[in-house]
Amino acid sequence: MAATGAFAQSSVQIDGVVDVGYQAINYKGGKVNGIGNNGSSTSQINFRGTEDLGGGLKANFRVETDWNTVSNKGNTGSASTPVTLGNETVAAASTFGNGEIRVGLAGGFGSIDAGAVNYNTLGTYLTGQPFGTAIGSGFRTFYVNDAQGTSQVRSDNSVKYVSPSFSGLNASLYYAGKQTKANGTADAGTPGAYTAVGVKDTSFGGLGAYDMQGTTELGINYANGPLAASFSSLKQDYKQVGTGTTDSTVNTLGANYAFGAAKLFGLYQTNKTNTSSTNNKAMTISGTYTMGAVVLMAQVGELKADAGTYSGQKSKLVALGADYNLSKRTAVYFRAESIDDKARAMNGAVNPQQIGGAANVAALTDQKFGRTSVGVRHAF
Repeated sequence: MAATGAFAQSSVQIDGVVDVGYQAINYKGGKVNGIGNNGSSTSQINFRGTEDLGGGLKANFRVETDWNTVSNKGNTGSASTPVTLGNETVAAASTFGNGEIRVGLAGGFGSIDAGAVNYNTLGTYLTGQPFGTAIGSGFRTFYVNDAQGTSQVRSDNSVKYVSPSFSGLNASLYYAGKQTKANGTADAGTPGAYTAVGVKDTSFGGLGAYDMQGTTELGINYANGPLAASFSSLKQDYKQVGTGTTDSTVNTLGANYAFGAAKLFGLYQTNKTNTSSTNNKAMTISGTYTMGAVVLMAQVGELKADAGTYSGQKSKLVALGADYNLSKRTAVYFRAESIDDKARAMNGAVNPQQIGGAANVAALTDQKFGRTSVGVRHAF
């Protein structure tokens, strides 16, 4: 009886998404098409759990794994760099537990989680436009989620506090300590777009075994009735991290308002360094309209560079999308995205430079990037 009672106070949930479809990509005149994944959502599986500790206190955990739905090699766990024959997909991004990992406590004080915890900035981004992080969203192509070259959505060795909600309003604080004790060695990763330090592409060891930028973030979120809004200010300190010399600040404001079958979204972001090497401002306006099982969506926006070689130049984003919901969990979708990147702000994480070869791509003056996808998304 005691064992049964303990079990009743605990629960584990498994959920996820599978997304696959036909995709056509055109990057600077280099074209490729075929069956790809994540056209409308990130394919993933989540293990979540909670235990009622009594007195309003709960323990929670999440282990997220983002998987590759179109490549077996993409899920083997191999992490060869550079990619070699027989290891066509660098698969470290498809190994178990590669997404958000956290464990923590929640109660009347709010919640506190530690691990590799998602930034509030990710939630702000999702509040400000309807395309998620997939085709049409501008995620990692038009907008950044942090100042790293691959625009990460979380940091290792992090802790996050979220306050209780007061009439739909809460605040969050995020911290990941800077690491600079790795024998003074420079980062082994590829140099990023915003600093001299690249993102680590190998597994981290224990504290002190690697250098890592420091991250702090303040978030404010509101959701009540037809209005939702979120603001995040994320700061990253790269000084003395590898060869880093900069501080970076990414401020993001997102909001949406529902009226009837329509919903209007707005997203605004600034991305600056203390050395003025980067100073970008981006804004998009988007909307959705629901007609029974059909959801239509569109987005337009502009990014302006106020620093660097392309200061004064503007990049343009146009996106269209549609979902036909076959059920509450399954949909057929269409997504199309076009970016004219005159400001040269497109994030390096998604530039398909393999199309035609990096040297050929670099020689092209056309800065247009387009993606189209038709596919199926199933949630479980």
